[in-house]
Amino acid sequence: MPSKANSKSQVPGLLDRDGLISSEELAEFLGVPLSTLDQWASRGGGPIYLKVGIHRRYHPDDVRAYLAARRRASSGELPPAA
Repeated sequence: MPSKANSKSQVPGLLDRDGLISSEELAEFLGVPLSTLDQWASRGGGPIYLKVGIHRRYHPDDVRAYLAARRRASSGELPPAA
């Protein structure tokens, strides 16, 4: 699997686009397996998504919010309360 730095360069402007992001694009951008996004969608904990037919799509604003909520200054910080 490519490193996160390589993944981000392969999907330039992903969070700057006007359209929706596919699960495959988001998995590549985050550097996680597609199965991780599937687990987040079924168990909770991932970015908010839209269902378009049988497909999951992500709005760039929701992905940005998800990433911003997970920023930490140290590994000892507790995650935000749900």
